Amino acid sequence: MYNSYIFDLYGTLIDIHTDEEDPMVWERLSYHFLYSGYSLDPNVLKDQYRKEVTRQISTPLIECEFPELDIQLIFKNIVAELGYNPEENWLDETVLWFRLLSIRSLKLYDGVKETLSTLKDRNKKIYLLSNGQTAFVEAEMRILGITDFFDGIAISSNPGICKPDPLFYTYLADTFNVDLTSAIMIGNDATTDIAGANRMGMDACYYHSNCSPETETVDCKHQIWDGDFRRILELG
Repeated sequence: MYNSYIFDLYGTLIDIHTDEEDPMVWERLSYHFLYSGYSLDPNVLKDQYRKEVTRQISTPLIECEFPELDIQLIFKNIVAELGYNPEENWLDETVLWFRLLSIRSLKLYDGVKETLSTLKDRNKKIYLLSNGQTAFVEAEMRILGITDFFDGIAISSNPGICKPDPLFYTYLADTFNVDLTSAIMIGNDATTDIAGANRMGMDACYYHSNCSPETETVDCKHQIWDGDFRRILELG
């Protein structure tokens, strides 16, 4: 019997597809920079972004096994190289523009709202443990109408740690007083969601979706391979 259900977001609840390699993303983002007085060639902007990503990964903001990127800081450093100090509001806006320009589709998987609602009716606690940036995770959850289902939302950009790092699971437990011994982790990625849960000694349910990395075997107690999200209600 599970009292708490911890869900991954992208590829588990939300069917999302993005393309950050599309040259049009960087061309249009460069106009956003230009309108603010920051002149950057699209290719230069893309190269500097990649360099900042590499820099953050090699020198993480917090000591952990799996650090998360801070995209706000990436854009702040890019603008700083031009001799400017951008305002916080502009950085928030830029992160959202980057996401909007790269996104190709965004929708809930069939049965998500029905399943979450039924779990609430059964007095289960529902939590989110998502890798991603707070700025667009919160916006996309709100757009799709699922925010209010959750008793706690943990997004990796807040602590600077991402799955499968056990520290991120501990962050969720400490922040929202979650008893992990009576919880189950549900996610579509064997190398992050399931591996992280295994390292914490938690039960897990692998949900195979169109966004799942290619795999044939998964090491966890429960597995859903047919895409029927409602089967989560059978877990107990």
